Amino acid sequence: MNRDEHGQPQGNASRGTSRIVEAIPDKGRRSFLQIALAHGIAAPVALASFGSAKAAMAAESQPANPQSGRAGNVDAGGPNASAKNRAGIIIRDFADPYLELLRLLREAAEIEHGLMLQYLYCAFSIKARYQPLVGFGAPTSTNLLGVAVQEMQHLGAVNRLLVALGSRPHLDRQDFPYEPDIYPFPFMLEPASRRSVAKYVYTEGPASIFAANGQRSREDEQFSSRVLSDIGGLDRPNHVGSLYRNVLGLLSECTGRPGFPLTPAEVEKWQSDLTAIMDEGEHEHFEFFRQVYEGRHPAFAKSGVKNVWDLEPGHEAYPAHPLPENPSAFVGHPNQIVAENAHGIAWLSNLHYWLVLCCLDFSYRYADQNVRGLSTSQMMTALLPLATELPKRGAGVPFDALSMGYALGTDKEHSRRIILALAGEARAFAKTIEAQLPSQYSQNSMDAVFEVLGG
Repeated sequence: MNRDEHGQPQGNASRGTSRIVEAIPDKGRRSFLQIALAHGIAAPVALASFGSAKAAMAAESQPANPQSGRAGNVDAGGPNASAKNRAGIIIRDFADPYLELLRLLREAAEIEHGLMLQYLYCAFSIKARYQPLVGFGAPTSTNLLGVAVQEMQHLGAVNRLLVALGSRPHLDRQDFPYEPDIYPFPFMLEPASRRSVAKYVYTEGPASIFAANGQRSREDEQFSSRVLSDIGGLDRPNHVGSLYRNVLGLLSECTGRPGFPLTPAEVEKWQSDLTAIMDEGEHEHFEFFRQVYEGRHPAFAKSGVKNVWDLEPGHEAYPAHPLPENPSAFVGHPNQIVAENAHGIAWLSNLHYWLVLCCLDFSYRYADQNVRGLSTSQMMTALLPLATELPKRGAGVPFDALSMGYALGTDKEHSRRIILALAGEARAFAKTIEAQLPSQYSQNSMDAVFEVLGG
């Protein structure tokens, strides 16, 4: 990938690693792959077998394999099917189901991480008068922070499964904007708006709500038309559900294989947990974002207007602060936060965000619940107060990706030492901007880190 002098992707948003078979222009080749992938054949193996027009024509005559949406089905569809009615099939890279399972779980971790950060940034953009919409951090589908925390729980579940399978946790992600093929929009940090909330509604909604020529009520038809209009039309369905559905199938495929680290009972439990993740998105998160989009959320009851999104962004009752998109605290970055009273707080918020992820990685690797608790305390006593303060200064938490990654040591002891060094960095930097810090920020937030990790 070509990058500029700041290490950022040039041109379009950086792309994810999973690809969709609909992207292949040759109809015969695409159809052949659809059939092969539907039967669990790895893409390289399938292509090696694709050698004649006869094979392509035979594949073309086969019926499609229906499935699509975040929680459900993926409709491979025919070459003339409406884009909104088909979702394609995620291309399988490895014939070995264990390798393919690990690959897709790492992709799922990046997706959940990206969703979490988008929802957090959206939450912190909301004005204080609409605090009930923001929430206070309990996992729930009734406010933005609650939904973000649930996405964090999904991220945790995926990483615990990776570790249970003998792999390592995966908390790395691409810089924003980031465009995974299985997700309908580029991941980006942006304030709440009619369009951004419309994107979240589309993402979390059942495929039937937005499918062209779908059977739905008049109310849902009008709702669907408004959403699609606000997002500017869309030719990319949502494949997050099919990603998890593939994971469920791969778990079944691996069960009972010699050397597979999970028992059949453990596989069944993990399949149940992953199914719950899919169901949570399609129903509860969709209903929440629909309420917000239509201006019906209880937080808007005293706004004085029928739908707050009909207001101009400069109106005092408009829900969100005008925060920048995809900000960065890295000096020299094209989107660098330049305001002197905001940059220091933004950099400190990065340090706490990175510390949260390093503690999570450590806790997953070494099954250390005490260190996992440190990540929660860092979010509530340090990151949350900073995130609440930044919009007052025209900025938002940048959530910059750490190029070093979050598995910082070669073993437990070295990881412990490096996490302590990062905590020391945050504590020392906080002292240099002490006069700028909000009163809710706990300057003792690092004490627990040194106490638990023995610094």
